[in-house]
Amino acid sequence: MGYLENIDRGYQEQANLAAYWAGKNAQKQHEAHKVMQDLVNLRNQHVANQQPSGGGGGPSQPAIDPALAWQQEQARQAKIAEQNRVIGTLKSAFSEYGLDGLYGQITKWARQDYSADAILLELRKTNEYKNRFPAMEALSKKGRGITEAEYIAFEREATRLEREYGLPSGMLGKNSVTDLLTNEVSAKELGERVVMASNASQQVPDEMRTQFKKFYGVEEGGLAAYFLDSDRAMPLLERQYAASNIAGQGLIQGVDTTKVIAEDLFEAGVTTEGAREGFGRVARDKALTQGKSNSVNQEQLTRGTFGESDYAKQINRARSAEVGQYAGGGSFVSSESGMSGLGKSNK
Repeated sequence: MGYLENIDRGYQEQANLAAYWAGKNAQKQHEAHKVMQDLVNLRNQHVANQQPSGGGGGPSQPAIDPALAWQQEQARQAKIAEQNRVIGTLKSAFSEYGLDGLYGQITKWARQDYSADAILLELRKTNEYKNRFPAMEALSKKGRGITEAEYIAFEREATRLEREYGLPSGMLGKNSVTDLLTNEVSAKELGERVVMASNASQQVPDEMRTQFKKFYGVEEGGLAAYFLDSDRAMPLLERQYAASNIAGQGLIQGVDTTKVIAEDLFEAGVTTEGAREGFGRVARDKALTQGKSNSVNQEQLTRGTFGESDYAKQINRARSAEVGQYAGGGSFVSSESGMSGLGKSNK
């Protein structure tokens, strides 16, 4: 190998060394650059010494312009540094995603001068990425794309809710998360669903679960899954949960009501406490549905007790008729505390 070839090889080795130390050790990078400059000077001096003093002779190698060589090397170093920055940023992110297997692709595209955004677009086309974030493509088609960080935050919240509320392990696993995200269920809404699912399956009275099965055909064991079904809209779930709870309060008082009445009471703003109190009054007035004249049926008694004016008037008429019947018939007059005395006799 000739003298100039040795210089050129040494120059390239020092250039590689400078690239290695870029961003790691500024002193060592500077030392490599200094050696490179010395080699440039040696080469130029050798070429100058080989120049013929007169005309003729073979062609000589041109001298290297130190300033141009320095500029070119600086540009190369800047390019490598940017590539390394892109590689480092994306590798760090994809390590958090659990996609270390894509490191090779990241490095390849970065060395081809792809930008970070361009590489990310390519990575999102890979099967590894699609398997890791299966809801991404569906959301993108809906124009509701989210970031990988938001996706992971949703997964973590689902795991937390599952543990905190004692749901069966895996109920909010990958498949459920995919369905929930695809159907644009927010983390806030997921939390509301989980609270209802937990309450319905563990904490509410048996009477509420009985009415839920009666009204909507859902077995007790499937209540949690029912509330977490992403295909069902939240307003519908809230209505069904509240209606079953209202009807359950009636069952506790010995009053079995219908789904239509329970849902109407929910729409009217009846609370759990209001349902308990109202059905207590219905239970006490049940005798009004059994009178011989001017009696009311179960639906009329329930609706009137909870404030529907037309039915409330019917209840008052039935109550007046019952009182008049006993007062004029010489029978015992019944009250909430039992038999209270004799009524008046018609003579």
